[in-house]
Amino acid sequence: MRYTSMWKRLKRKLKQNRGMRRKLFLALQMKTLLSGVVILYFISMSVGTVHAQAHNNYISNYEIDDLSTWLNGDKKIHTILHRVYVCGEEIEQLDELNYEEVVIMAEQNPNWELTVDQSYTLIRFVEQIDDLSPYCKKNAFFGMNSEGEFSLFDGQPSQEKVMKTFFQLNVPYLESSLPEQEWEHLMNGIRVSDIEEYDSVLSTYSEYSMDRYEPNINVMSDLIGK
Repeated sequence: MRYTSMWKRLKRKLKQNRGMRRKLFLALQMKTLLSGVVILYFISMSVGTVHAQAHNNYISNYEIDDLSTWLNGDKKIHTILHRVYVCGEEIEQLDELNYEEVVIMAEQNPNWELTVDQSYTLIRFVEQIDDLSPYCKKNAFFGMNSEGEFSLFDGQPSQEKVMKTFFQLNVPYLESSLPEQEWEHLMNGIRVSDIEEYDSVLSTYSEYSMDRYEPNINVMSDLIGK
């Protein structure tokens, strides 16, 4: 919309001076270029949306024996390995595999979950990994978001890229309990580079969860009833 408004104002101004046709021609070229950028942007967004939808359209825990009903002979299918970490994910493109090759891969990796795209055009193996992804090891920070929730961020909390939210913090109690240096550390972001640090920090700050300080309604009701 901003580009359209700018173009309209430029066009009105140029019409007042017929001797500026060259500038008008250049402006037209610029408008075409900007339109192309906008179109490419929306195409990129659409591709991302399709990928996100395909990411979820899988038949989970697919039985290996059922593959033979549609994946047979020399037919091959595109295959990927989806690594799911405690923090982060990775997708590795594998070779196109036939039925026997898929069976061998499944047998060699019994902990991988076999899933099949609902259109039967893609096989995905899912590997659950109790660790941080290489990306998270470099970029993950614990901190508090603007709502007072303990969260995991992609980068420092000031960048507001929340990857995951865990629980509501009792902020007044937390601020009064923590030494000033630790409070500032939380505000700036606590870097975690391995699963041990991740678990330790998460466990420490769960002690300041609002849930731990909410009165047990059932117990209170029993006491009032007595």
